[in-house]
Amino acid sequence: MPVPDTLRVIDFGRADALRSQTLWHAVAHGVSAGEPPTLSFVRPAEPYVCIGYHRRLEEVDLDVCRARGLPVLRRMVGGGPVYLDDGQLFFQIALPVAAVSPNRARALRELLAPAVEAFRSVGIPAQLDTDLELVVGDQKVCGHGAGQIEDAVVVVGNLIETFDHDTAAAVLAVPRPEARVELERLMRRYVVATPGDADAFRDAATRAYATGLGLRPARGSLSAFERERLSELDRQFGDPEWVRGPERPAPDVWQAKVRAGVWVLAAEHAGTAVVAGVARGRIEHAVVTDADLNGATPGVEQALVGRRLDDVASVLGDFGAPGERIAAALARADGSRL
Repeated sequence: MPVPDTLRVIDFGRADALRSQTLWHAVAHGVSAGEPPTLSFVRPAEPYVCIGYHRRLEEVDLDVCRARGLPVLRRMVGGGPVYLDDGQLFFQIALPVAAVSPNRARALRELLAPAVEAFRSVGIPAQLDTDLELVVGDQKVCGHGAGQIEDAVVVVGNLIETFDHDTAAAVLAVPRPEARVELERLMRRYVVATPGDADAFRDAATRAYATGLGLRPARGSLSAFERERLSELDRQFGDPEWVRGPERPAPDVWQAKVRAGVWVLAAEHAGTAVVAGVARGRIEHAVVTDADLNGATPGVEQALVGRRLDDVASVLGDFGAPGERIAAALARADGSRL
């Protein structure tokens, strides 16, 4: 097979919820079948929720989605449920798997570096941190995901011009109302919109990816094969069985990721409930429910703040049996599973 010298660039413009997913999936199938490396752009014309391939649909609050008229779709790459709307411009880079490093961290670093350049070109001082998040300071400015579809590798990201933190938190199914409050707090703290000129961003991303990949950018469109695959994907992604996804057991501890290293957990043990927001391995905020604390609840919650999860038992010994139950609940949490 000849070595490609062209970066195909496709701007799909605005697309409804279904097409905003199936278009770039069709491109990935096309690249897998021999189409050139492709950079594509799409903006959702309507808000919706999208969940990763392996995740449980129960992670989404379907009642909230129905009440707000939000479609729920399932993509072919991983990651948890996310809220998408027309305040976000999405870009997707798809390459043959043979053109990408087999080392996931290295591949992500190489395929996100041009995005960093594009953000900087429109005045957003983004950088790629050690967690491979695109950030300004410690705040995430781009939600990205990656995966392999057949013989193509795809990295997806977005320019977040506006972000509805309220809805992004509301569409996630939570076991306790305190968990939703903590989710929204952490989203507001660690996820930030970065308004930029979308046209300038598209142009900058095109230049950066072409240069980074050593390819010549050229405007393109879907091939006949991709258009056929698009129709098939429309049917597949609209099938309730596909949206339902795999049946998996519910986890012992509810956990939801806000950005790399920042997450919320809700755990119970023997009638004691704990909700905690965790950043960089330490508890930022905690809400404890235990009938036996007898007014000591604020003291327990304050004692947990700043502590590493693997060190909470050392500060809970003075709280007797409730402290032991709290420690046991928190011991089941594991941020590495996110």
